[in-house]
Amino acid sequence: MRLFSRNRSRENERGQVVLLVAVCFTVMLLFMALAIDVGFAYVTKAKLSKAVDAACLTAMRNLAQGQTIARNLAINSFNGNYKVSGLDQVPPTVAISFSTDSYGQTLVNVNGAATLRTFFMRILPNYQTFSVKDSAQATRGKLVMSLVLDRSGSMASNGGSTALPPAVTTFINYFDNNNDEVAMISFASNETIDVPIGYNFITPITNAVNAMKSKFSGGTFGPGGLTDAKAQNDSVAVLPGQNTVKVVVYFTDGYVNTIQDKLSCSGTLTLYNYGGYDSGSSVDVFDPTTGTSLATYDGVSSWTPSTTCVRNVTKFTSAINGQLKSLNRINVTADAKYRALQTATAMRTENPGMYIYSIGLGTNVDQAFLQQIANDPASSTYDPTQPVGQAVFATNCPSSQCSAQLQQVFQTIAAKILLRLTQ
Repeated sequence: MRLFSRNRSRENERGQVVLLVAVCFTVMLLFMALAIDVGFAYVTKAKLSKAVDAACLTAMRNLAQGQTIARNLAINSFNGNYKVSGLDQVPPTVAISFSTDSYGQTLVNVNGAATLRTFFMRILPNYQTFSVKDSAQATRGKLVMSLVLDRSGSMASNGGSTALPPAVTTFINYFDNNNDEVAMISFASNETIDVPIGYNFITPITNAVNAMKSKFSGGTFGPGGLTDAKAQNDSVAVLPGQNTVKVVVYFTDGYVNTIQDKLSCSGTLTLYNYGGYDSGSSVDVFDPTTGTSLATYDGVSSWTPSTTCVRNVTKFTSAINGQLKSLNRINVTADAKYRALQTATAMRTENPGMYIYSIGLGTNVDQAFLQQIANDPASSTYDPTQPVGQAVFATNCPSSQCSAQLQQVFQTIAAKILLRLTQ
């Protein structure tokens, strides 16, 4: 009797163990199923987030073309980044809308959703599908930008005079004619503000850059162009909390070789530009208003014409160290580089600091100098604490590829600027 009771007890225990194992196995399968289906949901969520972010950025970048075009391009971007798979119950949906903030700046709002079939959880009536959602918002900040364009004489012989106008025209159409403010400055032996900074800039800049075709002559007064660009950008006030990006785009095909100071004209201090050469020792003196050459010093002892009122000038005060230096091409060019770099640094250290992008055309540019101007990471003087720009080069000039390459270079800079405008 006791033996029978013991055997029966063991059988009961075995039955309980089998039942417990069955329950545990079922629960474990449910957790595994949940883990697998949730894993697929996370994968879909990541894919959806990528597509939503891409759509948001695309819409922002194309706002200058109008909201309808921007929305359509954003939808195309979303569909291109979200590849429908067998997991999807139905194709994903995306909704794109536009609004404005308190500063009148455009907000791009993107909402995406996807519904996917479950593999294991579908045995439960309420878990046959999972829904995942994602959203993104970008503020299209205000751009304050000055274009600084070289119109020196060498541009007439290296393809730059032909390639520059269409490249600039395409470039400015990437930006918002109603909300951005843009100026155009050009320089040769002098500098001029061709289009003062302001709204509705596309037509004036298009006309101004096309009019440059007959004006390519003289030296390279880059420091003056940068100084004017700083003043133009500084004239636009930034409201507290406003998302504003200030930019300077500096384009040249050669070295800076001209500076500006007051020189003695028959004993009277008079403002002149002087320099203008990339080789030799000579220095020209230019009218700062018209850029006309008034006299030439051979860099040693002689002025032409010998009757010029500055005939007694043989030295100038260097901005590098405040000392008097011999008036020759090498010293003037060194001072021009120094002054340009000082102005660029002053732009970046303002609040907000300006981003500088430099473009070099042809093979005669000083690439190291342009990298320093932009605070490009490739520069030997790169400072990560200052706004980081970029130097880009169109080296296929002169050639049949010059215009196409310069277009691409300006588009590269446009993309960088548009990215900066997104919060």
